[in-house]
Parts: sequence; C-alpha cells; structure tokens
Amino acid sequence: MRFTHIYVEERAFAYPLTEQILTKLPDAHVIKIRHYKDVFDRKRQDAPAQKEHQALIIAVRDGNRIFKGAPVCQSMGQKNFYYASSMMNCPFDCEYCYLKGMYPSSNMVVFVNLEGYGSDVEEKLKEGPMYVCASYDTDLLAMNPLTGHADFWKEMALTHDNLLVELRTKAAVQVTDNIPNIIYAFTVSPEDVVGRFEKFTAPVSARISAAAKAIANGAKVRLCFDPIIKIPEWKEAYERLVSECAEQIDFNKLTDVSVGTFRISADYLNKMRRAYPGSATAWYPYVIKDGVAQYEPETDKEMQEFVCALLEKHIGREKIFTWN
Repeated sequence: MRFTHIYVEERAFAYPLTEQILTKLPDAHVIKIRHYKDVFDRKRQDAPAQKEHQALIIAVRDGNRIFKGAPVCQSMGQKNFYYASSMMNCPFDCEYCYLKGMYPSSNMVVFVNLEGYGSDVEEKLKEGPMYVCASYDTDLLAMNPLTGHADFWKEMALTHDNLLVELRTKAAVQVTDNIPNIIYAFTVSPEDVVGRFEKFTAPVSARISAAAKAIANGAKVRLCFDPIIKIPEWKEAYERLVSECAEQIDFNKLTDVSVGTFRISADYLNKMRRAYPGSATAWYPYVIKDGVAQYEPETDKEMQEFVCALLEKHIGREKIFTWN
C-alpha cells in the first residue's frame, strides 16, 4: 500500500483494527484528528491531486451503516438488496467512477468498528434473508491485506446462512475459499478501457485468470461487464473481451453475469465535471432520465443487447442480468 500519511480519529485508537493497520504501515506519518469529516469534507480540496498521493483516514462510523440498494445498482434478482459502506473511496482510479462525484475528497476512509456493521446486519436479518453488496464504494478485496474488511464479511457469511454477500473487485485476487453464500464478482473491461480509464487496476487478463482459479477452487463467481463504456470500435473490443473470458472460464460454472452500460446520478455527474474538466467520460453529452445520466436510449439499448448476445453464446439468458 502506498499511504504515506494516515489521519486517525482520537476514538479510533481504541479499536484493535487501528493498531493492526498502523503496524502494517510503520513508515507512515500518523496525524491525530477529532473527526474524519474535518479532513474528508473540508472545502476546496483538489481531488485529482489527492488521488496521486492518497492519504488514509481511520475512523469510527456512527449512524447508518447498511443502506437499501440504489436504483442505479443491480439487485441481481434479489428482493432484500442492501449495500454496506465500511470504507469510503477506492485504491483504484477509474475515470468514470461515480465516487468522483459522490465525495469531495479522494482520500480513503476505513471504518474500524466492524462489530457495528455486524450488529446492523443481524438486526435486519430478523426481517428475513438479505443480499448485501459490501464492495460498491470501494474494493474490499484489494484492500483486504491491509484492512481485513473482506475477511470480516466472509466470517459474517459463514455464521449467517440467510446472508448473501457480494464482494466486487477489479483486482486479481487469489480466492482460496468456497463459502456458499459469498459471491466473488470480477469486473471485466476491454483492454482499451482498462488502459485508458481504469488506473491502478489489475490487467483484465489477470482478473479473468483469477476468476477462473476461483471457480476451480469451488467459489461462486460472477462476471460483471459493467459499466460498458462507449469507446471507438466498442463492438470489436467487447467481442475480444467475451472471447478471452470464454477461453479461460467455463461459463456453465458461473453463478451469473451482469451487464450494464455506464450511468451515473446527474448530480454526481455535475460535480465530476467541475472537479475533472478534462475527463472524456464526464463530458460526454449524456441524456438525463429520472435523475440518471446515461447514453442515448438507442445507444444504451444497442450496447446492452450486443454484449448480451455475445454472452448468450456461452451462458443461458436466465443467468444474464441487465440494468434498465
């Protein structure tokens, strides 16, 4: 991990996870703070510059920790769909990421009171089974060697049969467990998209290889062709991507596949445009529909249908979930 500066809330020092993280970063400069928002939410921050020299903020999360799934997210056919936010921001730097419009800072926040998340999940489980996407606002698997957050969610799944957890990643993580109610979701993108828009992420070939090995180890694996980005010659790019996946992965052994074109809250998009005036993805002339910025309806439909048709050569349509 490349963190050279770590801000730590005063009360966070009382948590064992804080000590574990600091021990793994012995050369980092530690700065004590009152509250994480004093650093994370301060005005006039230079988010692009921060991403190049990202700081870590260690904090305690009060209030809501588990949220109902947002309309721009796929529920994958699950009824009680939630997402958790045990970390804020990501070690990767994807140009199209909605987090650039969601947060005023590019620094990362790690919450160390994981037992609070466990209590929240157990309270909601009283209402029935639930599906939790634990890695939407970050990449827990990429950060797991430092934070152990993915391990926490694995333990929650092991001890709660009615809890289904998705861990989504753009890292080439080695999955050695096969917990039945954990889904490892590997986001895959054409090489052109990775090289241009997905800074610091693993090469797509490495992600595909990691997904294949996870399946071989008996893990539940989901492939996410999401977001589909409209690049020049996008059809050829996604044809190559699906072919590369099919060469290494037995699609019959996949849990399912998700397909979705790029979309973002219109409010987040406006903030992205102010913060990143040179971003090609931010300044595309999107259509705003129901508060969501997306490609023109004809383009959106064509892209999703094209990728779905490619995938249907390898997997049943009932296992392909799309965003509408």
